[in-house]
Amino acid sequence: MRARREGFTLIELIIVVVVIGVLAGIVIAKFVTAKEKAYVAEMKSDLRNFVLYEVIYEDDNAGAYFSGDGTAQGFKPTPDVTVNATALAGPPPTWQATAVHAKTSTTCSIGVIDPTRLAISCP
Repeated sequence: MRARREGFTLIELIIVVVVIGVLAGIVIAKFVTAKEKAYVAEMKSDLRNFVLYEVIYEDDNAGAYFSGDGTAQGFKPTPDVTVNATALAGPPPTWQATAVHAKTSTTCSIGVIDPTRLAISCP
C-alpha cells in the first residue's frame, strides 16, 4: 500500500510561484500605464484651464496674449506640472503653450488651429 503524501512537491511549488510572478508582471505593467495616463490627463486639464486665462487676458488687453507661466495672471497649475506659453505676433496674434510633468517625459502642447479651435497634442 502507498504511503499517504503530505504537503506539496517542489515542482508544484515552482509552478505556483511562476504563475503568481506572471500575474504580478501583468498587474504592474497595467499600473505603470495607468499612472502615465493620469500624468497626461493632468497636463491636458491644465492646458484647457490655461486657455481661459489667455482668453480673459486677450479680452482685457485689446487682442494681445501673454507669454510665460501665467502666474502674473493668476494661473496655478496642478502640482508637478509646469505650463509655459508663448505669444505669437500675427496677424492675427495667437499663442501656443506646452505642459510638462515632473514625473514623466511626455510633453503636451496646445496651439490655435483657427480663432475658434484649439488642438492639444501629447505625443
